[in-house]
Order: sequence, then structure tokens, then C-alpha cells
Amino acid sequence: RISKTWSQLGHRVIELPLDKTFLNRWSNEHHELDLIHTLVEGWGSLSREAWIPSLCELSGIPYIGSHPYAQCVAMRKSTFKILCRHHGVPTTDFRVVQNEQDILALTDAFLRRRLFIKPDCEGSGMGIDVAHSISESPEKTRQTCRDMLEEFPDGIILEELLEGIELTSAFLGHADCEMLPIAQIEVADGVYGLANKSKEEMGEKVTFPELPITVKETVENGMRVLQQRIGLEDFTRFDWKLDDAGTPMLLEANPLAGLSYYYSVLPRMAAAAGYSYETFLQRLAQSAMERCNDRRFWYGRARVLNPSP
Repeated sequence: RISKTWSQLGHRVIELPLDKTFLNRWSNEHHELDLIHTLVEGWGSLSREAWIPSLCELSGIPYIGSHPYAQCVAMRKSTFKILCRHHGVPTTDFRVVQNEQDILALTDAFLRRRLFIKPDCEGSGMGIDVAHSISESPEKTRQTCRDMLEEFPDGIILEELLEGIELTSAFLGHADCEMLPIAQIEVADGVYGLANKSKEEMGEKVTFPELPITVKETVENGMRVLQQRIGLEDFTRFDWKLDDAGTPMLLEANPLAGLSYYYSVLPRMAAAAGYSYETFLQRLAQSAMERCNDRRFWYGRARVLNPSP
């Protein structure tokens, strides 16, 4: 639907699958591209969501989405949460384990809390499951960390479990970003993980409740601060949960959030703000093209237009 919509809007679409032909096709065809819309995140690397933005900057081509630094920072949840703390954005208490020594160093006081356990460097609900993500005993927590490190060696993050409602927020634009309506997410098993994120249909319930003004202000101020300080651009979706006092606590940010018309939350948030799917994509393109003369593209563009003999 995304490719079809761009075509319906009058654009000539060239699809470049991220496979063994990609680099050759990029070398041969990138000079024909005026704007890149990346939908893939790569694999195996902590910088995988920055691959295409980096290549675009090297080639001097505008692209939709945040720059490589912001993509990398958001990929590691613990790093992002440290930045949240530094900039005064409320977030949950957490620990990170990357090896057996880290597991043994966890204090009894922390392990006695109700904890939520997930990979530190994954998205799309990877590694999150009702069977193991919530722990109430030190023994289960330690064993879950050991088991998960075998599959996710970049690290596991343990967060204080919050019992409040789950919210997601997002913005569009860059310098003077537009805040979209805040949505509440509900899932049948109570754990918003891979099992709820089907690629055929939306498994979660998405509503737009009336929220206390303090909640809305905390969420929007937090987004605005992080957008400015980290350099998030065009669109980013943020996940929050309320603590016992009703304060929104930021869990993570996704600068490469899904944009599917069928099963992604962000287009529904845009629709609640009055955007059709077509005008939503146009808004992303407009935001990206407003930065086409940004200094990050100068060097790449000069190299493409005036290659060395």
C-alpha cells in the first residue's frame, strides 16, 4: 500500500530491496532518486536502522526519517533512557545485563521488585512474551536473563514493572513539530509484544481517551525535548506507561515506526488528527524535503555532482 500510495500521489517509485543486489542497484540508480523512504532496518548490527540514512547522506539524497545518530541512540533502549534522565524526561528505573557478571551483580533489593524483562537492542516486540517478560522472583529473573542472552547477546534490560495504562504518542515534522493525538494501547494478554504485532491485522486495541492535562503536558514536553536534543525528525513514535501516581514514564522511542495502512498504530494516530493516508505520507515528504539543503547533504551532493577525475 505504501508504494502504491506514492505512485497515486504522482511520484515515480523505484523499489530497492535490501538484498544481495542492493549495493549494485544503488550505485547504478541513486542518481535518479530525489527522496528516499526507507522501510527496512537491516539486521545484526546496532546501527542497522542507520544504514540507509547514512548512505543517503553520503550520496547527498534527502530521506524521510531521523538521521543516523538518532537512529542508533534509539536502538539501544538503555542509552536512550539515560538521555531521558539527563534531559528531565521521566522514565522507569532499570538495569542492563550483558553477561553472567552483570547478572550476579544485580542486588537483592532490585530483584525483589516486579520486573519487566526485554532485549535492550530490539524493536517490533522482539523478545517480549507473556511467558517470560514479567518476573516476580530473583530466581526467575536470573534464569530469564541467562536464557535471553543466548538469543540477544547485545544485552537485556530489566525495568521496574508499571501497572498503569499503556500510551503511545508521536509527532510529525522537525523544527516546529506537530503533536498527534495520544493513543492508549490495550492487548488481551497484557503484554504488548511480538504476538500482538501481526503482519496481517492489528492485534492491539487502539483508542484515544481523554487524558488529564498533566499527562498530556508531560508526554508532549518530553517528546519536544527529545526531538530537539537528539535530532529526531519527520516522525517518531514513543511508548509510555503510567506509574502508580499517574505519571507517564517513557519506555522507548521508535524513529522507524511502522507505517502500514493495515496494522500500524502511527497512521491511525495521524487519522485521528485529520490526515488521510495520502496526506499523511505527503506530510512526511514535505518535512524531509524542507531539510534537503541541510549541511549533512552538502558533502555527499558535491561528491555526486562533481566526482573526482
